[in-house]
Amino acid sequence: MDFTINQYVHLLTSLKRVGYSFQTFEQFLEKPAEKVVVLRHDVDLRPQNSLNTAQIEHELGIKGSYYFRIVKESNNPEIINKITELGHEIGYHYETMDTASSDIRHQTSDFKERFIDKAYKEFCKNLNYFRTLYPVKTICMHGSPLSKYDNKDIWQKYSYKNLGLIGEPYFDIDFSKVLYLTDTGRRWNGEKVSVRDKVTPQPLTASFRHTKDIIIAIESNQFAIQAMITVHPQRWTDSLIPWTKELVLQNIKNIIKRILIKFRNNN
Repeated sequence: MDFTINQYVHLLTSLKRVGYSFQTFEQFLEKPAEKVVVLRHDVDLRPQNSLNTAQIEHELGIKGSYYFRIVKESNNPEIINKITELGHEIGYHYETMDTASSDIRHQTSDFKERFIDKAYKEFCKNLNYFRTLYPVKTICMHGSPLSKYDNKDIWQKYSYKNLGLIGEPYFDIDFSKVLYLTDTGRRWNGEKVSVRDKVTPQPLTASFRHTKDIIIAIESNQFAIQAMITVHPQRWTDSLIPWTKELVLQNIKNIIKRILIKFRNNN
């Protein structure tokens, strides 16, 4: 079984055993270590799962970055505070290009500008909220695969660095030098079912299907010197029923995303 807590612990201990250090995204931007992994956690759902991984990492002496959405399925102040107390970084997982479209008419000539203005206003409000819980310095977009909007487009007009933010992974990491791995699609080679979780420039070449494949590469010294590993804690569990439910639902989502990608590529 993959995507279990047992496999997650095996992955982390393998990295530690061969000499990797761990930095938050903020630490990496300020002073990157030579042999390092940035653990990024996108808290899309089930924040309790994120607290579980945060506790495990703390016990292993590891720090990571946890990005929370503003929606109730993710935003849990009590859990955010507990993760902060464990020494991890908290960031904002923004999606306001997706949420801002509800009351703006598409047919107006200034639609795009008004749309981005509204998205930015929502972004600032949500960022200020998260900063009441943690001094947020980094952000990361939420992919919103079913939306026709790309949340990164807000930065076509505005600059997040004017808000005291120092980084967004999709803009501030050179992925031609830093390996990017994500469990999007509940697999490590899910490019074909990833709508927006993609990086540029062309990332370092690495193809892993299962977590055990990554572990083998690490233990045989075939892993990148610097890497960002993105995990969605909602899908990592040792409990059989939630594990099976996540497997089935993600397989359905992958089919839908394949259809969406094909449709968008043809239009």
